[in-house]
Amino acid sequence: MKQIITLTVLLLGCALYMACKKDTGPSIKGKWNIVNDSTRITGTVGELIYHSNYIGVAGDYYDFRDDGKMYMKEGAALDTMQYEVYGNNQVRCVPSPGFTDTYNTTLLTDNKASLTISGLTAQGQLVKLINLQR
Repeated sequence: MKQIITLTVLLLGCALYMACKKDTGPSIKGKWNIVNDSTRITGTVGELIYHSNYIGVAGDYYDFRDDGKMYMKEGAALDTMQYEVYGNNQVRCVPSPGFTDTYNTTLLTDNKASLTISGLTAQGQLVKLINLQR
């Protein structure tokens, strides 16, 4: 009888552990290759003011580390900044003190990620899209 009670308690404990275990899904953490990085600014009536679309090459990356730092290499440009991940599909980057960029993860799987940011600037409506893959 003691063995049945012990086995039952162990099975219940395992069941509770599995039920409470949080499935976090895909994560932005880790090293990603750059597919492309595009920026578009349109004026008040939709006219194109500025557009760029950098196509990633071998060796380009975004590397989101566990220590809260993101390392980026895009062409000859190298950068390091702080980042935070929020539960509402947002990644907040701090490129320099006093400035923050909050990106929405519009796509996040184990192999692909898309980060977007949009807002008004002095030049017009800004939309930036960064596509990454592993």
